[in-house]
Amino acid sequence: MPRLADRRARIELLRAAEAAFTERGLAAARVEDITERAGVSKGAFYLHFQSKDDCFKQIVETFIARLAGCVEPPPIVFESERAPINEYLKRVLAHDVEVLEFCWQNRALLKMMLAGGGGAPYAYLIDEFAQRVARQVESRVRYAIDIGLYRRDLDPSVIAALISGAFDRLVRKLIDAPSRPDIGAWCSQVLQLFTHGLLASEVRAVADPSVTEAPPHSAPQATGSAPASAPGVERRRSKTRAT
Repeated sequence: MPRLADRRARIELLRAAEAAFTERGLAAARVEDITERAGVSKGAFYLHFQSKDDCFKQIVETFIARLAGCVEPPPIVFESERAPINEYLKRVLAHDVEVLEFCWQNRALLKMMLAGGGGAPYAYLIDEFAQRVARQVESRVRYAIDIGLYRRDLDPSVIAALISGAFDRLVRKLIDAPSRPDIGAWCSQVLQLFTHGLLASEVRAVADPSVTEAPPHSAPQATGSAPASAPGVERRRSKTRAT
């Protein structure tokens, strides 16, 4: 009677394999190193995986699924028409920090994956994930333009390429850092450089009071006023009043 796969043993093998791969590299790590760490036999390893490469591929696929879940923000982050602009920016900042924290915590495995799996051709999985993220970013940019949050002269595909490319380089810089950097400060800089340049002028004036694009003789805005909501709400209200 053939042996049945043991879910608990598989989990222990995956944990042991990830540790062995990140410490020694895929090429140098042996199946024996993995089974010794997991406390199981070599036969148990081959009951769950076809080979060492197959084991690593499953680790990569699982990690990318976890990363995708982290990168995809909860709907509330982008429900900008329901919140003041500064609250929206805080949500985006908190989400960006969470993603980079995840990358930092998993930097050993991520560094190995970005290097092509220590010799194995698994970098294509990262490329596919990057393309998926770029499509998500483009969808978010189109949505923000549609509700009046971002400028209408933007090309969503170009902006998505810039944002996703910048974060790709930032993650690579992060995982190469000798010690944990100030991730919050990094994300604040990114938000300041990117988002404020994307915002429509009337939205940017609320998010950054120092920005003045009003005509020279216009009356100054009253101080102490409540933060404005995203312009999508005002546009909808205007349509309602017009009818």
